[in-house]
Amino acid sequence: MKNRVFRKLVEWYAARRVARPRTILGLSVALALSLGAASASHAAQLEVLDPIVLPAGFLYPNGIAQAPDGALLVGSVVSGQIVKINGGNIGRFDVDDPSVFASTTLRFGQNARRLWGASPDFLGIEQPDGRSQRRAHRIFARDADTGTVDLVLMMPDAGFGNDMALGADGSLFITDTSVPRILTLPAGANRLSILVTDQRLSSDGKGIDGVGAAGIAVASDGSTLLVGIYGSGAIFVIEKPKADGTQMRRLELQRPLENPDGFAVDRNGDLLLVEGGVASGNGKLTRIVDPLAEGPRPVETLAEDLDMPVNLLIDAADPALIYVTESGLGHRFTERRRSDVPPETFYVRRYRLD
Repeated sequence: MKNRVFRKLVEWYAARRVARPRTILGLSVALALSLGAASASHAAQLEVLDPIVLPAGFLYPNGIAQAPDGALLVGSVVSGQIVKINGGNIGRFDVDDPSVFASTTLRFGQNARRLWGASPDFLGIEQPDGRSQRRAHRIFARDADTGTVDLVLMMPDAGFGNDMALGADGSLFITDTSVPRILTLPAGANRLSILVTDQRLSSDGKGIDGVGAAGIAVASDGSTLLVGIYGSGAIFVIEKPKADGTQMRRLELQRPLENPDGFAVDRNGDLLLVEGGVASGNGKLTRIVDPLAEGPRPVETLAEDLDMPVNLLIDAADPALIYVTESGLGHRFTERRRSDVPPETFYVRRYRLD
């Protein structure tokens, strides 16, 4: 099974390189984390905990969220299946539904009792002539109690919904990786609308260098958005987003970032993220201190030597506990990790941050 899925991933990657380099984001941005070792400068601040081993047959994990009861929900790059982890018990959260074929991000709207996710179709449906026909990228919602899909929204203009942030009022903010914009879904709405369109949300180049907006989070003030550009490493601050206009500026950083993704704002207002490290093969768990303050912001490496990290979660009950999904796709995209054989086991990595 793994070899068959891997071949389809490789075919997808090769086809997209020829047809539309910008959408390669698909896999790489949808990927995720590996072994974490604390950097020397932060060894006292970060404790590496035992990882969570995911079930056999669950391939290339990505999106991660936490249910109201504390259970972790983990999605896949190549399947609509969602794994539920509650203590030592690991099972399935979702109900099989043909309209969902991936979960590259997951966000739990506790008030609405819905689990939101993005579902790009990487593998497609194999046709009689051997080609894959891919379905439109979409945003979905599952009922929090049953796991049943109760809403599916197609991405407009062949867009690529990548990551999401949830506002305090229940609004969703969604990065579009192939079109330079941020989409929104106000609480109670059933149609996506454009919040921000700006060419700076794209990234120049080919392949991974051409991948646009990825990670997104709502800052500690409750209204400002923080958005990362995967290919260029830029982070933008979007202040007071409104339909009638926004203010957008690039965040000054004390060191460059390599493929930022998987944003989360911690209890101190600092921005936690992962760096994919596609070219270097050295993915990182990273902290940007007080991202809304003036001047170049400090960039702290908390853990490194990760395998193309892309998503993280701060535990709701224990904010010092950080979960990071590990996709294991470095064997395909990163020269340092290159191999014809995908990992035998996939994990959720755990860290404790003082």
